[in-house]
Amino acid sequence: MSSVCKIFIVFTVIVYNASSVFGQQKNDLKRYKLKGDVKIVTELEYSVQPDSKDAIKEGLKVKSVCKYNQAGNRYEYITYSPEGTVMSRSLFNYNDSGKLIDIKRYRGDGGLNVTTTYKYDVAGNEAEELNFDPSGTLFMSGKGKYDLNGNRIVYDRYNQFGHLFLKSNIKYDKKGNEIEEREYDSHQALQFTTTHEYSKYDNNGNWLVRITYKNKVPRAIIERELVY
Repeated sequence: MSSVCKIFIVFTVIVYNASSVFGQQKNDLKRYKLKGDVKIVTELEYSVQPDSKDAIKEGLKVKSVCKYNQAGNRYEYITYSPEGTVMSRSLFNYNDSGKLIDIKRYRGDGGLNVTTTYKYDVAGNEAEELNFDPSGTLFMSGKGKYDLNGNRIVYDRYNQFGHLFLKSNIKYDKKGNEIEEREYDSHQALQFTTTHEYSKYDNNGNWLVRITYKNKVPRAIIERELVY
């Protein structure tokens, strides 16, 4: 077989595989490793006692409620203060094929804060996001790289001039839960290492408690409630 034929066959296989993967559109439930027909996810984030090696829960910091539509995609995300006041509200806009077009984030007073738009790679992953202020001016962008399971393993952040200022390398456990994020500055110097420990799972295998550490110091405890 000639080298030209071999190249053509390899190219054909690559295109076919890429097209097959692209055709398998993921919804947000799959993207965020939620199992079952989840409708609402409520998260209560608590602070922990400072300077403690153990994660001892203190006061509530923020409550968030994320709602999913029949297609398994987010359509509303609201954060509340410990007193119950709305801090922010995000609305998600999708095209006819179920791809996320943009997210509009509003302040607690209802004013627009940030609009985020998305671009996708051949596998349907969110490869690039663009963040605009209320005037429509780009102030930050992000680019992601993914593994074969659709987990984002690299996330680079750029300022409005296109200069890299923060780079993240991310690891996951066998269940697809994020367990580590290492953040580097533009000079590749390690800034932070954030790790997560999970406990208490529901009958569908979704985690209910997560402890977050930054540079091995406990920073937050998140308790999660899911409605199916």
